[in-house]
Amino acid sequence: MASNEVWLSRIRRQHFSNRSEAADWWNKLSPEWRGVVLHAAAVNSGAGVFKAHLSNCCWAELFERLDYRAMIQLRQGISRARLTLEGFGSLRDSDFSRRTANRPEVKKVHVGRGVKMIIAPEILYAIEQREKLKEL
Repeated sequence: MASNEVWLSRIRRQHFSNRSEAADWWNKLSPEWRGVVLHAAAVNSGAGVFKAHLSNCCWAELFERLDYRAMIQLRQGISRARLTLEGFGSLRDSDFSRRTANRPEVKKVHVGRGVKMIIAPEILYAIEQREKLKEL
């Protein structure tokens, strides 16, 4: 099966080289959603090339205004945003109720060289309890 997919992708590339799913998707987005995509790319890359006015550009205009490196950074920003948003999992209505706001505060622990780790409250509580038992 995989070899068939490889052949199909080669044929597509050879005969339809100007076809792009990313371009089709970009051109369907509203300028507001394009702005979200550009912002994700800017956050990921730290580059200042993803300005708000680019959200009014179609895919072809992006290539006129951005270089190859910026387009790769755009792709990486989109990939990173997808991974980040997948972290929410399924979004149930109950996840967004008031009771979910009453959660224990997440504490940050400083590890060597100023790196911060976020520890689950349950684990932090267990560690504190063990330390209290050691003191007795």
